[in-house]
Parts: sequence; C-alpha cells; structure tokens
Amino acid sequence: MSSKATFFLVLLISYSTCFVAANWDDWWTYEGISGPAYWGLINPSWTMCNKGRRQSPINIDPTSLSYDSRLGAISIDKHLISAKITNTGQTLVLKVGDGEVPVNITGGPLAYKYQFQEMIFHWGEKGFPGSEHTVNEYSFPAEIQLYGFNSDLYQNLSMAREHPGGVVGVAIMIQVKGESARLEHDHMHSGLGHIISKLSSIKYGGDVTRLKQISLATIMPNTADYITYEGSTTFPGCWETTTWVVMNKPVYISRQELDMFYQLRQGDKVMEKAPLGNNLRPRQPLNNRAVRTNIALQAQKIECEGTLPEVKFTTNEWVEGAQAAPSEYRRGGF
Repeated sequence: MSSKATFFLVLLISYSTCFVAANWDDWWTYEGISGPAYWGLINPSWTMCNKGRRQSPINIDPTSLSYDSRLGAISIDKHLISAKITNTGQTLVLKVGDGEVPVNITGGPLAYKYQFQEMIFHWGEKGFPGSEHTVNEYSFPAEIQLYGFNSDLYQNLSMAREHPGGVVGVAIMIQVKGESARLEHDHMHSGLGHIISKLSSIKYGGDVTRLKQISLATIMPNTADYITYEGSTTFPGCWETTTWVVMNKPVYISRQELDMFYQLRQGDKVMEKAPLGNNLRPRQPLNNRAVRTNIALQAQKIECEGTLPEVKFTTNEWVEGAQAAPSEYRRGGF
C-alpha cells in the first residue's frame, strides 16, 4: 500500500470512529481506498475480506468440476410477493416486503430450508462485462444474486451469515440477446422484466421503488443444472458461510434493457457522481476448494494432429450463453 493511500485510509478510519453509531454499510465502495482491496482494513469485523481462504466470487473451470449424483434440483417457492428495490449508491438491492409469506429456497446441496431475504445486481461499465462469477474466464454482461438465510436455525441474514451453513447464494447470469426490449408476454410479466421496467424510477442513489406481485421463481433460468461450492458473500464482510449455487444457463435481456442499468447513478440529482455500474468484486483464489455439479458431463475426445487428445464437454449450456454474447463481452471462451 502506498504512503498516500495509507494516510487517507487512516484518516477515513479515524473520522468514522468518531461516530459510535456509524453505519458501516455506507462506508464501502467498489473503487479507491474504500474498494475491495481495503474492505478488510476499514472495518475490523470485515477481516475475512483480506484474510479469508474461501472467498467469492470465483472463476469456474468446466474441466475441473466434480460430478455429484447426490445433488438434486434446487427449488424456489413460486408464490407472488411484494418487494422494494433500492439504488444504494453501490448497487441495486431488492428486499422482500414486511409481512410477506416467506419465499423458501430448498433442495440441491442444501440440508436446511433457506428463506430469501435480498437480491443484488452486478453489471459492468457500458461495453464491458459485469458478472462477478466467470466460467472458463468468460464474464457475462451482468449477474443476479439471490441471498437467503438458514431459517431452520436463524431469524435473519444478519444472524445467519455469522455461522457455518447460514447462507445460500444463487447466482444467475444475464446475457444479451437482441437490440430492443422484447414484448413477449412471458418476458414482460416475468420477475426480471418487472424489475427492469422500474429502473427509471430509481436512477439516483437513495431512490426506492416498490414492486407488487413479483415471483422470484420466474427470474430463474429454465434449467435444473447448476454448479455449487462453499464460499463467501461478495460484499463486506465477506462471511465464509455461503453455499453458492451457480445456475448453468443464463437468462436473457435485450441490449436496450441492459442500457437501462447504465443510466443509473451513484449520487443524487444535485451530484450524480459516477455511473452505478462496475460494481464487481474481483475473482478470488479457489484454494483447492471442491466445485461440484449435478451435470452428467459427457466428454468427447477430439484428436488433434500432433497433440494429445483434448477433452471437450458437449452438454454444458454455458456454450449457448457464450455463443449468444455480443463480441464486446467475450473474454476468452468455451
């Protein structure tokens, strides 16, 4: 760390400790001296962000997945709920409304029942990829993350994230397909279409809008396949209590719909500050963790002249997502 950065970091910490009731959730960002490299330093409770060994997000290497026949389908309750979505100045966060019937996440690698609490969106700057998780170094334009807490043992996410097995994170990749917003009934009445239609009303940091009659299950891609591993939340304090379920197929929006995310701002109307995008934590080392899947990978050996046979997976639906990607989002390939 440079001496200049150290000085400002000490100044930031000294200033913040003057307030006993300081809200640490407002003190972190995705850049500069309050960005990911410093999350573990600006708050003593967030040391795992810098010292943890099971951190998220990660790159998923399709050739290193372990097939686990015991992994069943993941299930999310389908009933309609009300929610509110907030431009926090850091990202977009959707939270279920008070008094709503719980939306439960069960099955798959989960031994307990998990209750949905919040959804977080990640996307890049215009023209650049924006998913936190990558597959074979490929980054999607955006990523949705659904967080739930172990409701069999704990009362909320704040409590559950402090304990092993307390949290589930469901990662859904967003892919671009087509130029203009689609009018098909299924899309416009899906949970994702409903959310995107509200983005213009939460342009500035602190803006909040309410969503009525939304089903989280309609946001899920049409696949039962997924990848799972043990990791952390991708926001401070990076608690290593999260079982991740990364769905093996993206959901699709148009380029026009993606552009609506790029219109959002970190600041208010008086001081807009920078665009809200590029809200990504860098990928973290795998550190020999097992990455399992319920996909029965079928390998096809391809003989290449003068080389050893290469194993290429032919059932992985990420291929579909990569081929559909606009060229500016392609980083590597499958």
